[in-house]
Amino acid sequence: MSELNIQYNQEVLERFIPLSSAELAHLLVQRWRQDHPEDKAFSRFIEALATVYDAVYARELEELKPLYMPFNPDHDMVKPMNLGDEEEAKKRLIAKVESFLQDANFNLLDQQMLNEALNKTSPYGVEVSVDLSEFQETLIFYRGTAVRTDKLRRWQSLFLKEEQIQVPVYRRLFVLLQLKPENGQAPAPIYMKLFKDIPHSDLETIFPNTKVKMRLFDKIKLAVTGGGGAVTGIASAIGKLSAAANPTAAIGAVAAIGGIIWKQVSSVLVQRTEYMMQLAKNLYFYNLDNNLGAVAYLVELASAEEHKEALLGYYFLLEQPGLTQKALDEKVEAFVKEQLDFAMDYEVRDGLEKLKHLDLLQEEAGRLRVIDPAAATDKLKSRWVALFPG
Repeated sequence: MSELNIQYNQEVLERFIPLSSAELAHLLVQRWRQDHPEDKAFSRFIEALATVYDAVYARELEELKPLYMPFNPDHDMVKPMNLGDEEEAKKRLIAKVESFLQDANFNLLDQQMLNEALNKTSPYGVEVSVDLSEFQETLIFYRGTAVRTDKLRRWQSLFLKEEQIQVPVYRRLFVLLQLKPENGQAPAPIYMKLFKDIPHSDLETIFPNTKVKMRLFDKIKLAVTGGGGAVTGIASAIGKLSAAANPTAAIGAVAAIGGIIWKQVSSVLVQRTEYMMQLAKNLYFYNLDNNLGAVAYLVELASAEEHKEALLGYYFLLEQPGLTQKALDEKVEAFVKEQLDFAMDYEVRDGLEKLKHLDLLQEEAGRLRVIDPAAATDKLKSRWVALFPG
């Protein structure tokens, strides 16, 4: 699906920045060099900032790996590590994952939103149901609300007329699932998956226990195309069976009845197979990564968001020292709107907290400043060295 067919919902203020770290760095460097054409210190600062966040989150990922190992359905270890208290181990794992989701600016899909999504009807010809009671853990987060424009032919127009439809989608969707254990299996695997551009009405397709349902239209189609022929055929076969004068003829009539019934059953099975193929196609194009790979992907998103938030706060305080918190917030949001035509809610307090944590921020009487790029780069280098002592 082309990105040109997807537009973010401008009525929703997003927390994430829909621009890669490299693209944002390029924009800010070009802007800085308009007034400082010979200054390369700012570029070096950006590289140092990215390096620190990459190192911090690489370390966080390494800390998560042993937590996930006993629950990882993909592990190939002969003897998984001893969990001790399984519930406590699971709580630590989920808390770690949730912290990454928060840093990557994902939002929780709460129970009400989930129920609303599961009750929507798909326009694509795949309808499925899911039993949430089969899960011990269900955690779903999304990032980015958008609308995708698709083309569809409906049966009401005899499939002759193509019309455009607006399909609400989640740009990114993270799912953590744990089925209830079977036969005393402990611990039950925890599945983590990352998807893109999932239609709200197709949310059921991301669950492993989906059951395919027939649409009303398809039930009617089967009844109309198969029903009449089946009744006529069976009636004819029964007539032959009644009139049969020998066992061979009777067996033939019975076989005919069986064949007619099988024809209708196989028609339903073919329809069901078509649904499953469409479901597999949807998941093939929507799935980004699974399990530990999904966590690594998520960590990369978290690192990038933290880097971009800190960089935006630093740049506009460098460009205009003495801004208030409110003025900085407005500057960043106006810049993103101007460059990307994208409405976002810059979490200015969070951004300033990052700069303060890195020892780059100065504040006096509510006025904010940052240290110069060369000094900031030196501080970041020292912090990077401290991450890997000895």
